[in-house]
Amino acid sequence: MFKNLFVLTFFLLVNLIFDSFFHSKILDEPKHIVVQQGMKLDDITEILFENEIIKNKLAFKIWIKLNFYEKKLKYGEYFFHKKLSILDVSNKLVSGNSIHRKLTIIEGSYKYNLLQTLKQIDPNTNLSLIDIPDNIIANTYSYELTDSAERIISNILDLSSKYADKIWDKRNKRIPLQDVSEMFVLGSIVEKETSLKREKSIIAGVFFNRLEKKMRLQSDPTVEFSITKGQKKLGRSLLRKDLKFASDFNTYLNFGLPPSPICFPGIESLNGVVNPYKSDFLYFVSNNTDGGHFFSSNYKDHLKKIRHIKSMKKNGN
Repeated sequence: MFKNLFVLTFFLLVNLIFDSFFHSKILDEPKHIVVQQGMKLDDITEILFENEIIKNKLAFKIWIKLNFYEKKLKYGEYFFHKKLSILDVSNKLVSGNSIHRKLTIIEGSYKYNLLQTLKQIDPNTNLSLIDIPDNIIANTYSYELTDSAERIISNILDLSSKYADKIWDKRNKRIPLQDVSEMFVLGSIVEKETSLKREKSIIAGVFFNRLEKKMRLQSDPTVEFSITKGQKKLGRSLLRKDLKFASDFNTYLNFGLPPSPICFPGIESLNGVVNPYKSDFLYFVSNNTDGGHFFSSNYKDHLKKIRHIKSMKKNGN
């Protein structure tokens, strides 16, 4: 009798696992779940069952334990489609095939902007501005919902460093920059001076010409950053008195490069810096049309172009 009962129980158990393992379950709609770091098998099983992703908790647990998957289940954000079986579910959780979200750092944005984004993703973070690295490339990065802000910024920095090293390795060896950090500093200024790809190498060349002649860079964006520290918009045009604002970042007062980047530069700005356009240009001024600039080799021509632009504005052109 006991032998028959054992055989019957074993047979039912095998059927249970077989049915759950091989037969897909039809969901009414796709399901979205989050497996948090530190969750145990019981917790994960309960979430799957509550969302109707598995139809039998015992069968799922047995399958996981028989295959020694318990310590291999990965936390993350998962999206389950309509047809599922225990094999489908376990493979997804073991492989860590979770949802990757996108975080875009806009060209010319600041540390403050990135910090606010990270705090929205991870409200419990203790990150502050001082924890945001300088050498970050404005780009789109992937992260998972369960990632901490610290993990996200670490991954961003790793990828930025790899991109930056590749850009630096392809540089014109004659440019007067010492390292990748200086590339980021000048790249950030170029980023703020123009959004046009065609102009980035030209403006970088202007700044290199000024450095070669021991001139100050005299970049307006460095003055604005000196005043705002990238935590807000200035909200007005720069005034003549602003050019005397005391700051290590003010390139109207100081020679050479600022101590660190004034924003996050994009790849195009960094490429423009490491392979600048060769010219004798020393000045540039906005053309007041398409975001581009007029370039000049001497101050006299520069003033002439400024008068021309003012005349155009006055005449409504």
